[in-house]
Amino acid sequence: MNQQKMDTVGVKVLETAEDIQERRQQVLDRYRRFKDLSMVRRQKLEDSYRFQFFRRDADELEKWIQEKLQIASDENYKDPSNLQGKLQKHQAFEAEVQANAAAIIELDKTGNLMITEGHFASETIRSRLEELHRLWDLLLQKTKEKGMRLLQAQKLLQYLRECEDALDWISDKVRTGSGRRTALGQQSSF
Repeated sequence: MNQQKMDTVGVKVLETAEDIQERRQQVLDRYRRFKDLSMVRRQKLEDSYRFQFFRRDADELEKWIQEKLQIASDENYKDPSNLQGKLQKHQAFEAEVQANAAAIIELDKTGNLMITEGHFASETIRSRLEELHRLWDLLLQKTKEKGMRLLQAQKLLQYLRECEDALDWISDKVRTGSGRRTALGQQSSF
C-alpha cells in the first residue's frame, strides 16, 4: 500500500510535458526580462559615465576660461612701461586662446551627440554648453578689446614721443633763433 501511494505521489511529482514546457517558458521569460533590465541598467551606467566625463571636461574648460578672462580683463595697457613686451605677450595669449578653440568644439560635439541620443541629462548638458559658449564669447571679446587697447596705448605713446621730439626740435630752433638775433643785435650796435 505504501508503494502504491508513492507511485501516485511520484506520478504527481512528475509533471506532464505541457507543465514542463510552461515552466521552461516562465524561466526563459524571466531570464529575458532579467537580460533586458540588465541592458537598460548597463545603458544607464554608460550614460552616467559619459555624463561624468562631459562634466569633468566642461568644468576644466570653464576653469581655464575663467583664468584667461582674468588675464584678458587686466588693464595693464594703462601702464605705458614696456608696451612692446605687453603686446608680444598678448599676441602669445591670443594664439593660446585660438589653439584652445578645439576644446570647446570637441565638447560641443560630445554634448550635442548626447542630447541627440536623448541622454537623461540633456537639459543640464544644453544649459552647460550655453554657459560655456557665453563665457567663451566673453573671453574672445575681452581678448580682442585688450589687444586693441594695447595697440592704442602703443600708438598714443608713439604720438607723445613724436610730440616731445617736435617740441624739443622747436625749443632748439627757438634757442638757435634767439642766439642769432642776439648775435645780430650785437653786430648792429657796433
